[in-house]
Amino acid sequence: GKGTFVTYRPKIKEELSHIRSFTEEMLALGRVPGTKSFHITKEIPDEETRKNFELPEEMMYCVRRVRTADDVLLVYFVSYFPLDMNLPLNEKEHTQSLYEMLEHSSVGMPVRIDEEFSAINPSEEVSLALKIRKDQPVLARKRVSFDKKGRKMEFTMCYYRGDLYSYTISTTNKL
Repeated sequence: GKGTFVTYRPKIKEELSHIRSFTEEMLALGRVPGTKSFHITKEIPDEETRKNFELPEEMMYCVRRVRTADDVLLVYFVSYFPLDMNLPLNEKEHTQSLYEMLEHSSVGMPVRIDEEFSAINPSEEVSLALKIRKDQPVLARKRVSFDKKGRKMEFTMCYYRGDLYSYTISTTNKL
């Protein structure tokens, strides 16, 4: 046969029961994780980010990444980390999951995260990063991660394509 073939892949459903990196989550779902773009800089977070995350007005690492699943653009991450985490600025050194890199450093993995979700229309930056229309909703996920001493170690805004991603949450009654 000739012509166009459409392969249906259901929406990715992430279960929010424990802390996992994007890479771990995609592998667990049988998807192939990837990174389309990666940029790391030192900068002062914008006023809105500082307000949302109660950040000081000082330089931090800023990591901007577009992550893929099965070569499909899926999520745009904008993450801030304190400078004392000593992240390498050479983008070629960031070939693995950021959480995997932190786990193998003196920093370690986050032990607690606080998150907030909302559906929004993407900004110009987000729509360009994900190559979507400005009227195509994204799932915005604000994440604050804490280390084992209770210090804030990560401040991330995640923008997931709303047509390709959803979350499931399981809860139980306290007895």
